[in-house]
Parts: sequence; C-alpha cells; structure tokens
Amino acid sequence: MERSIRFLSFAIAAIIFIGAMPGIANSVEDGIIAVVNDEVITFKDLQDYIRQTYASLAAQGLPEDQVKQMMAGLQTNGLKQLIEDKLILSRANAIGIEVRDKLVDQRVEEIKARYPSEQVFLDALVNNGANVTDLRGKILDQLKIKYVIDHEVKSKVFVNPQEVTEFYEQNKDSFLKSRRVNLDSIHITFIDDKEAARARAKEALALIREGRDFEEVAKKYSDSSSIGVVEEGQFLPDIEKVVFSLTLGQVSDSVETDKGIFIFKLKGETPAQVAELKEVKDQVYDLLYRKKFQERFEQWLGNLHKKAYVEIKQ
Repeated sequence: MERSIRFLSFAIAAIIFIGAMPGIANSVEDGIIAVVNDEVITFKDLQDYIRQTYASLAAQGLPEDQVKQMMAGLQTNGLKQLIEDKLILSRANAIGIEVRDKLVDQRVEEIKARYPSEQVFLDALVNNGANVTDLRGKILDQLKIKYVIDHEVKSKVFVNPQEVTEFYEQNKDSFLKSRRVNLDSIHITFIDDKEAARARAKEALALIREGRDFEEVAKKYSDSSSIGVVEEGQFLPDIEKVVFSLTLGQVSDSVETDKGIFIFKLKGETPAQVAELKEVKDQVYDLLYRKKFQERFEQWLGNLHKKAYVEIKQ
C-alpha cells in the first residue's frame, strides 16, 4: 500500500506533463490502477475525479487557500478517496438512495448565484476543466454520499446528558475562562495630522484628571464607541500591559498605537475561572458527537471495505 501511495503521488504530479504528450497520454490513461468490486479505475478516472473535485470546490466559491489545502491532500490520498467514494456510492445505490433532480438543480442555482452572470459561471467551469454536466454529476454524488452517511451513521450517533456532565467534570481545566476586564475607553484616530490627534488626547486626559466624567469626555473626544468587556490575550502586548495593570476606577495614561491613541478606564474585572457547565454544554456535546461520529463512520467504512473486493495495482 505504501508503494501504491508513492506511485500515486508521482502519477498525479505527472498528469500535466503526460497531458502534453498525446502519444503517451492515451496508453497511460487507459491503464488500470485499481479495481473495486466489478468496477475498474483507470488513470483517466483518477484524472477526472481530481479535475471534477477541483472544479466543484472552485465553483462553490471556497477560499483559495482552503481549495489549495484540500487539493494538496489529493496528491497523496486521491486514489484512496476515490475508492472510498465508490464504496459509499455503491452502498447508497444498494439501499436505494435516490436524489431528486430538483435538489441538484437547486444546488447548481445556489452556486451560479455567486457569479455576476451565467456566462461568467460557465466560463469559470471551463477554465477549471469542467462543464455543467460535470458539476451536476459531482453534486449528485456528494448528495448521495451525504444521505447514505446520514442514514447509516449519523442517525445512530447519540450523546446523552450524563456523558456531557461526566466529560465536563473530568476535564474542567479545559474550560478555564481567561481574566476579563470591563473598560470605558476613548479612541482618537490618526487621520492626517498625528500631532493634532495627540493634542486632542492630551486635552481629553487633562479634563479627566481634573475630575470631569469619563463618559462625558468620551462623547466629545472619542472617535469610536467604548470597548466594553475583553479577555486577557485579545489586546496588543503594549495595550495589554496597561489595561491589566489598572485598578478599579483607575484611568490610564494615553496609549499610542499605529492607528491612534487610547485612554482606558477600568469599570470592572472578573478573575480567571472555570466556565460553568451550562456555558459549555453545547461545546462539550459537539465535541463528543464529532468523536462518536468519526469512530462510527470509520467502523462503517471499514465494514464496506471488508465486504468489497478492492485491489490497488502496483
């Protein structure tokens, strides 16, 4: 299997090179690289799978970095993923999973709506080596895979309240909330004249030191609303040092950043503490659910492998 994966990495990297050499491309594309039950997978099948996967991801408007990361995974796992998809689709077909054309149409329209016009949408598909038929086929497969997994895996995953409570009690250190402060603030931005901003900050701070109400001074001088409650670790280090050294009711000196000047007043403080169960129960539930789902999915997929005939050619 390790040799097969190394071969696959080389093979995918060679797709563009071989595609530029028609005499070689035809014989290579027809080469069988795997067999799943009574279905053969050729090098062209793998090429098409990678191309259609890329076109589908790009068409859905996912961030470029995310698309690149997902496609990089296919460099070593493309054949494995293709085989798994075929096993899952085979199971979906065996139990009669069907997808209405209307659902595929809706998904295509959702994707198309992200583009300025239909022509731009079609051009984008062509530029990525695909067409609407390819996209519809990919969406159909994706929906079938989703529905069969929902039916045979997700529907059997349960997390009861006792499990949530037990996990919370055994992992309380994981739910420690950082120290928090409640701040009044004045922010004077640098626009064109830094010296003018510094003069305004100096004037505002002088009024506060004279005994003027902080909120009243903020209404006159601040260019943005008060910061409010923040956790330790959310500020830049220079601001963090000032803010978390204040005592209750104390007003800071002016703190200059790249974009402006701050003046802070500490209104309240909450020390670091463990979050209560009611605050994190949804988070714990999701964590336990994902863990159980992954375990059950891997077991289910493993059973599909055991019942199938899978051969990867060297």
